[in-house]
Amino acid sequence: MEINKLRAFVDLAKTLNFSDTAANLYTSQSTISKQIKSLEKELGQVLFERNNKQVKLSDYGQRILANAEKIVLLADSINKESENFHTAYKYKIKLGMIPTFANYDIFKQIMNYQKINPKIWISLQESETNKLPSILERKEIDLAFIRSMTPEKLNFEKIIIAQESFTLCLNKQHPLAKQKEITLADLKNEHFIMLAKNSMLYDPVISLCKEAGFDPQISFISDRMSSIFQMIANNQGVAILMHPQNKNPNLTFIPIKPTSTSTLLFIRNKGKHSKTENDFWNYLRQFEMPNWNS
Repeated sequence: MEINKLRAFVDLAKTLNFSDTAANLYTSQSTISKQIKSLEKELGQVLFERNNKQVKLSDYGQRILANAEKIVLLADSINKESENFHTAYKYKIKLGMIPTFANYDIFKQIMNYQKINPKIWISLQESETNKLPSILERKEIDLAFIRSMTPEKLNFEKIIIAQESFTLCLNKQHPLAKQKEITLADLKNEHFIMLAKNSMLYDPVISLCKEAGFDPQISFISDRMSSIFQMIANNQGVAILMHPQNKNPNLTFIPIKPTSTSTLLFIRNKGKHSKTENDFWNYLRQFEMPNWNS
């Protein structure tokens, strides 16, 4: 049952005049007549009694009028909500991000940008950093916040936000917990808790350990930082992580030597972009790491 037919029926029940209803609904009298006849055929009942001088609502028409009005009002309400939604969020920016994105101050700055630009809706899509460039190339997102060990090799426009180095996370009761810096070779007998291979940090940690002269004894692998922190808090091992932000009182973080550095950055495809995307990109530039040539 088409809503336009019900709308014509409800209006005609009020005006009892085909010309007036046609004017109210911004259409022709013949269209209103066709809609009413079609609805009557669909229902198998006469809705209006007609003669040359007047139009009168039938008994059946009177019986269904209240429900028809409710349906039309509900449809109008849905259309209004949809209109309000599109008005409130006139422009959409699709931002891909690594799982730890919310831990960084830049996340707060982006939420602030949306707050001061209420017509912009920033849609967040979480994925591992090794998948985000491909998602960006397929134009499924407008830009991405990623971590890279080799940002200079990325063929995108870039905004470098920060650089981080590997740090050792261990229990505060661990014998090495009070040292200011730890030589990686001193960890050869430790049990390692590792981020999953798809995190992009797995292989660099393995390489660092091998360069220090040992293969790490891996006791647990997880793609969730919370699980890794919990294992370390329970004295189940140690982990080499990129500058993790965690306030667990049972954990401590100590620089290691040698270490590796990763870069946190926004990337987007080269070429033309909408004004909305360019405005947002230029907003992000104010948080760019100084003295970086991208």
